[in-house]
Amino acid sequence: MMKRLFFLGSFALLLAACNPDGPDDPGGGGGEPASWTVSGVVSGSDGTLLKDVVVSDGISCAVTGADGRYYLDVDLSDRDYVFVSTPSGWSAPVSDGLAVFWKFLKDSSKGSDGKYRDVSFTLKKISDPERFSMFIFADPQPRARGAGYDNMAYHALDCCEDMYRDMKDMKATITDRPVYGIGLGDIIHRDHSLLPAYKKGLSTTGISCYNVIGNHDHDVKQPDDKTACKTYESILGPSNYSFNLGKCHFVVLDDMIAPDASTGRDRDNCDTGLTEEIWQWLQNDLARVPFDRILMVCAHSPMFRLQGGSERSKARHYADYRNLFSKYSKVYAWAGHTHTTCNYVDKSNPVIETHTLTRVTGALWTNEFLGANGTPRGYVVFDYNNGDVRWKFKPIYWQTGAFTGTYGGGGKQPDYKWREWDYTGGRAVMKATGKELDEGYQMQLFAPGTYGDKYVYANVFMWDEMWKTPVFTTDGVPATMKRVSGSDNSYSMADWDITSFYQKNNSYLKNEFIPSTANCDSMFRAFVDTAHGSGSVSVTDRFGNTYTSTITW
Repeated sequence: MMKRLFFLGSFALLLAACNPDGPDDPGGGGGEPASWTVSGVVSGSDGTLLKDVVVSDGISCAVTGADGRYYLDVDLSDRDYVFVSTPSGWSAPVSDGLAVFWKFLKDSSKGSDGKYRDVSFTLKKISDPERFSMFIFADPQPRARGAGYDNMAYHALDCCEDMYRDMKDMKATITDRPVYGIGLGDIIHRDHSLLPAYKKGLSTTGISCYNVIGNHDHDVKQPDDKTACKTYESILGPSNYSFNLGKCHFVVLDDMIAPDASTGRDRDNCDTGLTEEIWQWLQNDLARVPFDRILMVCAHSPMFRLQGGSERSKARHYADYRNLFSKYSKVYAWAGHTHTTCNYVDKSNPVIETHTLTRVTGALWTNEFLGANGTPRGYVVFDYNNGDVRWKFKPIYWQTGAFTGTYGGGGKQPDYKWREWDYTGGRAVMKATGKELDEGYQMQLFAPGTYGDKYVYANVFMWDEMWKTPVFTTDGVPATMKRVSGSDNSYSMADWDITSFYQKNNSYLKNEFIPSTANCDSMFRAFVDTAHGSGSVSVTDRFGNTYTSTITW
């Protein structure tokens, strides 16, 4: 069975390679095959029978015929569900904030011959298929309130509630297009009993959300990687799937390979890359996607580059999936896992971009206001308009939970001298202006002397090679800032200060929180030769938006 599927996927790719526009034949849809075990109809809620829609069991793929019907030869001893790759112009039903694009086979009736004949999908037509927004976030990773390691500063569940509030508020400002979301893994931290609370929170936002499985979403009580996904999948659906919005083809991949229990390894310390089964499915899925499409590749661990720019060349099937993705017009690879913000355009292959997001609920363990390299709690708002894509970082302005600090810290709290806002009524208000924290906050400045030298520093959170270099202006004289790298203070002082505080004052974290002086790839600096002064830093992002911050010293 596996050899046959691999051959089919490879043959489809060969066909695609002969045509720069993609495969000549999308595959299937030609009537009832000789061998099948699962069938159904894909239709619109208006009764439209949908042709050429891809349905999959996570390995093989089939497409619907003119009658909307598909046939899949599913190994019923091995597969639990089938799912539809929703086509552009149509959306999956929403339940508890989730896009529900899958059907569990156990919920359908089996015929006397052992076949499922009515595993069907009903989709909703989108009025304007060429416009949408997507909230992209990573690593909410809540833990139970009673867990000791969730009582070091702020409760992760409280920070998740703040995330839902912020997304609800942001969604209310977007009235001309549908809004979706995608969580890039570590949806929880080992405790699967918290997944229903996650769904309940999403249901308040008004968005339709997709999810990626992370290493902490695997059930480490299970013996191997495949079975470790089943608890997550029983609540949030498939770990590997695809869907289409506009001219974007979204591919969601489980790139965290949990070691078998028999190895004796730490089950959370996953290998990276794609298993043979997932690689086969990816080939089968993309064999039906024209090369002029934009690929949005969503995984938990960065699939191409890490902070510092190192290549993920040791990931399983790395060369294979890199070569396959490179055939497309543009690839945006989104990930979390590292709890840091880093963005790279692959210089050797500019088709592929890597975008890794900070932890949406802040620093690990403490859930403090910023992530591991100074980016505040937040998420990305991705906008699509008829082939044009753009995005912006959205800091979360809510903090409604109380500080605890009872576990290992004796209730000691930081002075937050580098946090540029205070919380009033649970909302962040900027110290300098009295205005609420909003998406205009795209960088943090540090005055001369902060790092023991005569430089103004700027941490531009989402900077990549497609942005312009920041410009520092003082006394009317502009100067292009220099990107900081290596050991030249390439870190956020705000992050260093918070990390140092907990290392010093929390007995549990003294060996966990190690301040880094080289974990920020988005730091710039400009020399000043005055003991006192003022100035501003302006930077223009890749989409033409200019942000300006001021500083006095």
